[in-house]
Amino acid sequence: MKRNILFTASLAAAVGLFALGAQAQDPGAAQTGAQARMSIAEISTMLEEQGYTVHEIELERGRYDVEMTDARGMRVEAYLNPVTGEVLPYHDD
Repeated sequence: MKRNILFTASLAAAVGLFALGAQAQDPGAAQTGAQARMSIAEISTMLEEQGYTVHEIELERGRYDVEMTDARGMRVEAYLNPVTGEVLPYHDD
C-alpha cells in the first residue's frame, strides 16, 4: 500500500515538473491569454515619431524605463506601459 502511494506521488511530481519545464521552454507560453508587449524597437520608433531622441530603453519591473531628450534638448525619463506604450505615473522607488 505504501509503495503504491509513493509511486503515485512520484509520478504526479514528475508529470508536474515536466509540464513546468515545457512551459519554461516555450517563450510564448507566458503571454498566453495576455496581450503581447511592444518591442524595444517599436517603443523607440513611437517616441522618435513624437520628437524625442531615445538614449536608453530597459524593461524593468514589468515596465519600460526610457531615457530620452525632447526637441528642446531637455533630458526626460519616463516609465511606459509595455503593452500600450502609454506613459505611467511616476513613483519614486
